[in-house]
Amino acid sequence: MPMNKLYLLLLLIVFSSCKRNNTSITSANASFIDFSIFEKEKIKIDSTYINEYKNEELKSFYKYYNNETVWESKKYRDFIISEISLAENEGLESKDYNINAIKSFEEKYDDLPDSLLVKYDLILTSSIQLYLKHISFGKLNPKKLYKDWDLEDKKLDLNKLLFDCIDNDKFEEIVEKCKPQHIIYKQLKSCLEILKKLPEDQIGTIDLQQRMLPKKKNNYIPTVKKRLLYWGDMVEKDTILSTLYDVKTLEAVKIFQARHGLKPDGVIGRSTIDALNFTKEMRIQQVIANLERWRWYANDFGNHYLLINIPNYTIVAVKDGDTILSQKVVVGKDTRPTPILESKISNINLNPNWTVPPTILKEDIYPEAEKNRGVFRKKGLQIFNNKNQEVSPYSWKKSDANKYKYVQNPGRNNSLGLMKINFPNKYSVYLHDTNHRDYFSLNYRSLSSGCVRLEKPLEMAAHILNDTTKWSLKRIIDTTDINHYNKLRLKKQLEIDKKYAKLMSKDPTLILEKKVLPKPQLKTIVVKVPNDIFVHQLYWTAWETNGTLQFREDIYCLDADLYSKLRY
Repeated sequence: MPMNKLYLLLLLIVFSSCKRNNTSITSANASFIDFSIFEKEKIKIDSTYINEYKNEELKSFYKYYNNETVWESKKYRDFIISEISLAENEGLESKDYNINAIKSFEEKYDDLPDSLLVKYDLILTSSIQLYLKHISFGKLNPKKLYKDWDLEDKKLDLNKLLFDCIDNDKFEEIVEKCKPQHIIYKQLKSCLEILKKLPEDQIGTIDLQQRMLPKKKNNYIPTVKKRLLYWGDMVEKDTILSTLYDVKTLEAVKIFQARHGLKPDGVIGRSTIDALNFTKEMRIQQVIANLERWRWYANDFGNHYLLINIPNYTIVAVKDGDTILSQKVVVGKDTRPTPILESKISNINLNPNWTVPPTILKEDIYPEAEKNRGVFRKKGLQIFNNKNQEVSPYSWKKSDANKYKYVQNPGRNNSLGLMKINFPNKYSVYLHDTNHRDYFSLNYRSLSSGCVRLEKPLEMAAHILNDTTKWSLKRIIDTTDINHYNKLRLKKQLEIDKKYAKLMSKDPTLILEKKVLPKPQLKTIVVKVPNDIFVHQLYWTAWETNGTLQFREDIYCLDADLYSKLRY
């Protein structure tokens, strides 16, 4: 310790001890002592040494601090070490941030020569920069991994954050804000904590093709019971060795199925067996993959938004932090997955017509039409040429197929149903009603061609438009109901007929051409959505609710692949 600092310390101690009544040094008194004077002096770093690093953010960081060492404060070094050491709590790995080298330097800090102090300083900076980048943006870039992900790039000035941390002593506050603040992300961290506390999973797998039914015996029932006990869905062990699928096991299976988004019917089929065969380690890997995805998503979803969880087949409407609506949805099948995206609603189409997209034409319509031209009429499709003239299905040729437009008129049997919600995106997808309303009774609903189908579309339209004067739910229902127009037509026709009869009663010789109203047709109505309402089509297969783990089938097989890339 330099002599001048030692003398200053002695003077401060003497000054504090000579107070009236010989008051002893309390913590309040000690706070007058600035222990920062005992930190090592800043060391000038040769700019050529810094420039050897390819990291431009690191170069800018040291330029701000005049190319001098920065981490003389033990308080800041300890915070960085502690935060990086706990990277596993975020689903990351502390080794990615040089934790072993940092700890080794820190143990010998007081004895390090200037050259190693400089090296340690640079490692601390590059490590905390990388850590902040990972917890803010994610370790991987989804745009390099997937073709059907369209998320806005996050913007964050990492160095500015670090300057604020250091210059204003706000390390803990700022670093915590870099992490996603969404409740799902926090639930995933809780999931990870719960899973890591579980004992080692040494239970065998269930290698069975046929279903297991209640009140029947099966040699795998003991393994089923052990797994139910392990995950906490079953609490009693008295019948664990019995091969009978008894009532207690049935109730535990139903609880397990509900936690995994399966139909809680107690029948142990393929989906239930697959879920039972997940080990503790596999679930940990699944949660880690989900944590990474949530770091990709927007930090702020907006005050009013629709949030779709694709593997859970659900949509919720959230406004000012409250969930207003919740519905089932049908999403894209694995061969035509629903894209992950963030956008803003532009308008709603009531009674939309449907122009068949190229993929469906190529993969579905054309192959059927080559066998039977009647498929066009069967599906309610009209064919139009480039002059908007209708073409007969029976003059259709496969060689000219791409020259035509194929349109389905509005109506309940239209593929889009009665309503469509539009929002800008490069995949030409939207939210809409469907003519396959029976799909919502199914548990597995990965069945569409990429768009999201809504269980209660008109209720969602009323919520979005939020205009009880112009667009009440009743008016929306009437506008999309051909029977409503038929009733109006009938009423008006009766009025015309009554007027006609009255005129004829006055003058039977009067010759009048009886007016017959045309049959009504549904017309497409486009309603602009003036308010900022956002759509978030996202993908997550794990979370936690009040200490209960929830998992969903990874319908697009993304979890295991993402985990392997994270740990590559």
